Amino acid sequence: MLAANLLTLALAPAALAFPLFKRSANSSNFLDTPQVNSSEIANNFTISTNATQTVSLIQPASTSTGDISVGSGGKFGSIFKPKVFIVNMFTREETTWITNENLTVNITVPMLSPLYPHVHSNENFTVMSFTTGEGEINAASSITALLMSPLFDFSETYFIVSGIAGGSPNLTTIGSVTFPKYAVQVGLAYEIDSREIPSDWPYGYVNFGTNRTNMPPSTIYGSEIFELNENLRNRAMWLASNVSLSNGTVGNVAFRDRYNSSLAAYQPPKIVACDTATSDVYWSGNNIAKVVEDFFAVISNNTATYCSTQQEDNATLEAIMRAAQFGIADYNRVVIQRGISDFDRAPPGLNATEFFFDANQGGSRAAVNNLYTVGSVLVNDIIENWDSLYQVNHFQPGNYIGDYFETLGGDKNFKK
Repeated sequence: MLAANLLTLALAPAALAFPLFKRSANSSNFLDTPQVNSSEIANNFTISTNATQTVSLIQPASTSTGDISVGSGGKFGSIFKPKVFIVNMFTREETTWITNENLTVNITVPMLSPLYPHVHSNENFTVMSFTTGEGEINAASSITALLMSPLFDFSETYFIVSGIAGGSPNLTTIGSVTFPKYAVQVGLAYEIDSREIPSDWPYGYVNFGTNRTNMPPSTIYGSEIFELNENLRNRAMWLASNVSLSNGTVGNVAFRDRYNSSLAAYQPPKIVACDTATSDVYWSGNNIAKVVEDFFAVISNNTATYCSTQQEDNATLEAIMRAAQFGIADYNRVVIQRGISDFDRAPPGLNATEFFFDANQGGSRAAVNNLYTVGSVLVNDIIENWDSLYQVNHFQPGNYIGDYFETLGGDKNFKK
C-alpha cells in the first residue's frame, strides 16, 4: 500500500507498453526505470493514444513502500476496471457515499466538472464514484468525459445513479426512494405565453411538430424517453425492501401531515417503482405537474408513471447509451435511484409561490441518507456475488431497453 502523497501517471501520446512501476520509498515520484520480471510481462498491455492524460492518485497513509500494478484493460488500454460506479450530482449526495464507502483515492480525469474534477475510489478500485454537476449539460459532458477516458474499462461496470429529486405527493413522500423504469425528458416542447393562449387550452406547452396541447409530437429528438433494465431494477428494489428508511425530522413528518391522508405524501417513506422526469427547469405547481403527467402519457403510450423530477437523468442515459453502442459501457447495467427531498406541488392552504419560496420542507437529509442506505445494499450485493451473479449479468432485461430511436436494437413497447 502506498504512503500518502500525490502520484502522477502520464499516458504518453505514443504507443507504449506499461510494466509494473515501483515507487521509491523516499520519493513521491515513480522511478524512471520500470521494475519488470518475466511473470509480469504477460499482464502488461499496450496503449495507443493521441492525447496525454494525467492521473493523480491521492493515497491514504499506510506503509512506506508499495507497488502499483497496471493490469490488463479494455479497448482503451485501461488501468481501472470498477465493478460499481456511483453517479452523484452535487456535494451533499457525493459526501455520504465517499465517507461511508471509504472512497479515499482520488483520480483526476480531464474534462470532468471544474467543481468535481475527481473520480473517487476505494483502495482496491472495485467501487468508485464521481459527481457530474447539476443540470443536463453538466451531466452529459461529465459522463461523456468519464466514459471516453482511456483510464477506465467500463464494459462490466454497474452504474448506480443516486440523487435527490422532487416528488409527486400522489405516489411519494419526503424520504421515499424511487426506482424508475423510464426516464422522460419533459423540457422538449414549444412554450406559448400562458396569458395569451386559447381559452380551451389547459396550459401553454405544445409538443414539437403539433399546434395544440397534449398531442403526440411529430418531431422527435430521440432523448425524450429511455427505458431501463427492469430485472436489474427489480433486484435493486428487492434488496432495498429489507432495509429500514429514515422517517426524517419532526418537521418532515409535520409537513407530510399537511397533505390529504389518502395520498402517499401523508405516509412514511417507502421504496417505490415509478418513473422520473428530467428538466433543467426547477418547477413547482399543479399546472406544470399536469404538463409533465400529460407528456409522460403521450410519449410513453401510457406505459410510464410520473413520480419524481430531477435535472440530469436523460442526459446521463444518452451518454451511457451512446457508449454502449461501441462496447464502452453496458446499458443493461444501469440503475437509477432518486430520493425524494421535496414535493412538486403544494398541500391544501398554500399557493404555488408561497409553497416554493416560503415553505420549509427540509427533506434533503432524509433523502440523501435513505439513498445511501438503499444503494449500499445493492453495492454490497454486486461485490459479494460478483462471480456468481454479476460478472456475467444474471439480470439481463426481459423488456426493451434504450431510447426512442431503438438505437441499441429491439422493439420499444411505448411506440404508437
